[in-house]
Amino acid sequence: MTNNKSQKIILVSYHFSSEYETGGIRVRKFAKYLPQHGFDPIIVTRKRKHLRQFNGRIVFLRTIPIKWPFHLEAFTWIPSLFLTCVRLIRSEKIRILFFSCGPFSAALIGILLRKVFKVKLVLDFRDYWTISPYLPKIPRFNQFLNIFQKPLERMLLKSTDRLITIQKTMEESYEKTFPFLTGRVGTIFNGFEKEDVSGPDHKLFEKFTILHLGNIHMDLNPFYPLIFLDSLQKMRDEKTIDESFFQVLLIGEKFEFVSRKIQALGLSGIVRNIERLPHKEALVFLKRSHLLLLITETEGIMTSKIFEYIATGKPILALIKEGEIKDLIVKYSKHSYPLIRPNIEQLVKAIKDCMENYSYRSNVPGESFLAIYNRENQTKQLVMVLNELLEK
Repeated sequence: MTNNKSQKIILVSYHFSSEYETGGIRVRKFAKYLPQHGFDPIIVTRKRKHLRQFNGRIVFLRTIPIKWPFHLEAFTWIPSLFLTCVRLIRSEKIRILFFSCGPFSAALIGILLRKVFKVKLVLDFRDYWTISPYLPKIPRFNQFLNIFQKPLERMLLKSTDRLITIQKTMEESYEKTFPFLTGRVGTIFNGFEKEDVSGPDHKLFEKFTILHLGNIHMDLNPFYPLIFLDSLQKMRDEKTIDESFFQVLLIGEKFEFVSRKIQALGLSGIVRNIERLPHKEALVFLKRSHLLLLITETEGIMTSKIFEYIATGKPILALIKEGEIKDLIVKYSKHSYPLIRPNIEQLVKAIKDCMENYSYRSNVPGESFLAIYNRENQTKQLVMVLNELLEK
C-alpha cells in the first residue's frame, strides 16, 4: 500500500459549514476521520452564517446571493474556487481532488484541473444529477435546464477517476446509463456518528411522540403524508388519541399546504410543525421521541436520516417504496413498521401497536448495524479508494 503519510487532499463541498445544512454532514465526517488514516484534508467551501466549528484547515469562499433561480448562486463561487484549487495544488503538492455534489457545477472545474495538473479526480454524488428519479415531478423550467446539463454530466463522468454514490440503486443507475463508468463507480453509504446516538440519555417526552425529521414534500408524492394525517384524524375521532397524551412533531421547513391540511382536519392540537433546527438539536428530539416517522416520496431515493433512525434502536413507522430503505429496516430494525402504500387501517394498527407495546420492548440497536454504518467505518472505505488511486 502507498505510504501516504500526511498526504494532503482537497475536499470541495458547497455545503459544509452551516449547522443547518445536512448536505455537509457527510463530508464533515470524512474530514474528521481522514487524518487517522494518513490524509490531511483541506476543505474548500462557501462562507455561510451559523458556522459549525471544525478543527481543521478550511478555506471559505464567498458567493453572490441570488434568490431565484436558486441554483445560480452556486455558479458565483466557481472563479474563486478554481483559483484557490490551483494555488493549493501548486503549494501543497496535492494529488487528489474530491468534489462532493450537488450542486454539480463546481465539479466541472475538476476536468481542467485534472488535465493540467495530472491530479486524481474523485466525485462524490450525494444526489442524482440528470437521471434523478425526481425528474418527472420537478418544475418544467428545471426539466428544460436538465436537457442542457446532460452533456456536461457525461463530460464530467468521463473525466473522473472514481465516482462514489450513496446507495446501490444509484450506483447501478449510473453504470447502466454511462457504461464507461464500469469499474470506476462504487457506493459508500451515509451513516451515523457514534457520539450522536450514544451520547447522554435524554428523558422521553411525557406525551407519546411521533417524530418526523426533514421536509415533507407533498408536491412530490402527497399520498403518504395525507394518509398519515387522515389516520390521525380517524384515531382522534375514535378517541384513541388526544392532545393530552399524544403528539406528532414535524421538524423541518414549514410548507403552507401541510399546515392547511392539518388545520382542515382539526389536528392543530396534536400535530406541531417546528422550524428547522441545527443537527445536534434535532438529534435530541430524536432521542426523546417514541416512534420515528419516515416518508420517502420517490422510489430509488435513500434518505440519509434512515441511518440515524435505525442507530437509535427506536421503532420506525416507514411509509416507503420497495427498495434499499425497506431492506435496511427489515434487516436491522426489529420492532419497526415498514409499510408499502398502506391504507388507513394499517397505519392505525401500527400506531396503536407501538403505543401499547413500546415500554415492553428493548430499543437497542443491533451490533452489526452499528459496526457497518458508522461514519468512521465509511471513511475507511473512502481511504481504500484513495489509496488505490495513489498507487496507479
